[in-house]
Amino acid sequence: MRKERLAYFRKCLLEKQRQLTEEVGRTAIYGKDQEDDSIKDLGDQANTAYNREFFFELGNGDRRLLRDVVSALQKMDDGGFGSCERCGEPIAEKRLEALPFARYCIDCQRLVEQEERMATG
Repeated sequence: MRKERLAYFRKCLLEKQRQLTEEVGRTAIYGKDQEDDSIKDLGDQANTAYNREFFFELGNGDRRLLRDVVSALQKMDDGGFGSCERCGEPIAEKRLEALPFARYCIDCQRLVEQEERMATG
């Protein structure tokens, strides 16, 4: 991959990393704000528990995405950016433009999703 394209993808990944870092921090703060032990009403306690779980799940998705972004940046430094983790073939640039942190080429992504569906179904 050309240096200009790598620089473009690095810029995209760094911006995504900044956004996700802010979002993970924000959801952690929101989740902590829900911990008010002075609430006595059972309905309020249930609502607080639901909100805490909701923000926890939001944070989990962002943390997974952040991990993928950091991994993609590491691959850039190691020279492996843009290669499928499963088959080793190059990931299409159009796919990388949409998801610069993509781990798999489109064919392998389909296989991974199919395997996940079979494992849970």
